[in-house]
Amino acid sequence: MREGRLGVDVIINNISGNPYCPHGPTILFEKFQASKQSRQYFSCSACRDRKDCSFFFWADQKISSTKMQDWKNIYNEARPNLCHREIYTESDILFDLGESHLCYCKSCCRLFNKDVDSKLHKMCDIISGISEQQLKYPSTFLPPKDSSKCEAQYLFTSSSIEIILNMLKGLCASNILCVGAPRIHEAITNNQDLSMNSLMLDIDERYCTFFPPEKFVSYNMFNHHFFDTDSKNVYKKFISQENLVIVSDPPFGGRVELLHHNFLAIQTDWQKEHGINRTLPMLFIFPYFMEPQILSFMPGFTMLDYQVDYDNHPLYSSGTKGMKNGSAVRVFVNKPAELFPLPESDYNFCEPCNKWVNNTNKHCEKCKGCMSKDGRTYKHCDTCVRCVKPSWKHCQQCTQCKPQDHKCGTINPGVNSCHRCGQSGHKRKDCQNKPKVLKNKRKFTVNEKNIEHKKKKIKSLPQSAEDEQRRNMKIFQQKIEIVSERVS
Repeated sequence: MREGRLGVDVIINNISGNPYCPHGPTILFEKFQASKQSRQYFSCSACRDRKDCSFFFWADQKISSTKMQDWKNIYNEARPNLCHREIYTESDILFDLGESHLCYCKSCCRLFNKDVDSKLHKMCDIISGISEQQLKYPSTFLPPKDSSKCEAQYLFTSSSIEIILNMLKGLCASNILCVGAPRIHEAITNNQDLSMNSLMLDIDERYCTFFPPEKFVSYNMFNHHFFDTDSKNVYKKFISQENLVIVSDPPFGGRVELLHHNFLAIQTDWQKEHGINRTLPMLFIFPYFMEPQILSFMPGFTMLDYQVDYDNHPLYSSGTKGMKNGSAVRVFVNKPAELFPLPESDYNFCEPCNKWVNNTNKHCEKCKGCMSKDGRTYKHCDTCVRCVKPSWKHCQQCTQCKPQDHKCGTINPGVNSCHRCGQSGHKRKDCQNKPKVLKNKRKFTVNEKNIEHKKKKIKSLPQSAEDEQRRNMKIFQQKIEIVSERVS
């Protein structure tokens, strides 16, 4: 976080009415400064880095109907030329070609016949020899998207897939809504013995090539936006079925409050379809160190002790390349923890806690629970009256256990502490010491003045609707450049 900033809050409002970027409706954020001032702005819901999506607009600036239409045009231009049904039909014809003829173009995100269309992909990045097995499990050969501030993709190992499927069996699930989690979707779709049905919602439109519209929906999990016209009907039809469970493994950098808002939207849709007022069962896969944030927004959830492994994550995997104490990723559930048995080779059932825990997680009689979070055996500090990490020591000056290399006197506010006043028991949004919201008083830099001067040179009136659209797009891009320079 830059010096002088206190962070950014999410403003949950009528998201569908917000300005559009290529990833659907944007989100209203509020940026706080140490000067006790704040200012709201619209930015992309899916991407935290403007290199991935450059949309940015101050909320206190006037939004004209022309500007809104320009944003909608940008959104429409970012959509594929073909709809999902057309993309899948085009690919389905090629599925029976055989491994020696079938190729996948990573540049165009399309399958093609090597004997017919090689010249069209001469300058592209190609994967040759696509097998029938790979067509059924496309996540095994599609290059994972790795932007940590956008749609980073990390894929479960076969052992984690098996355990998650066993968790679903324990819930007697028959219909699985995979929000992300492509490997869970693939495992269910290709195994009839599971007696389960699956629909995947994901922003990665490459899967349109391999799954029909009844099995895959292009979807943004941060704004509950469906990209295809008919996809919401597919989604509603699916959630109207019995024994539905959600499995979700969102990007770890995603805002928990947005994910929670989205899951509530799905639950509300499910409740309306069934005419009930119950909680929709869910497996939510996220790092253990996000537990305070998750429980603050989703208090009905419990963190299981199972360590989820990934094939392509540099740390969250087993073996020499992974973290010393095992993966930091856990499964959060909104059903009783005893319903989720874990492998007896690495886990045991704790009778007092009534749940399965890692063998390294020893029950503490003083704390009345298995307190370890990170895979190590915690130790109890009688002075702090709680269990702490084994490497921590009690500091007399700080009057609490802390890492041995800590600096005394530093304040580390918890999730229930206010970043503004430093007091515990409330968050910044509930603080009585509210900051003044900055008014729209722009201070131009030299570069901004130059751009404004260039804008004034655009004096010729458009001669057609096409010319007007081009002019509006040019002005819109100039405004994006101004904002990018000012906030960078």
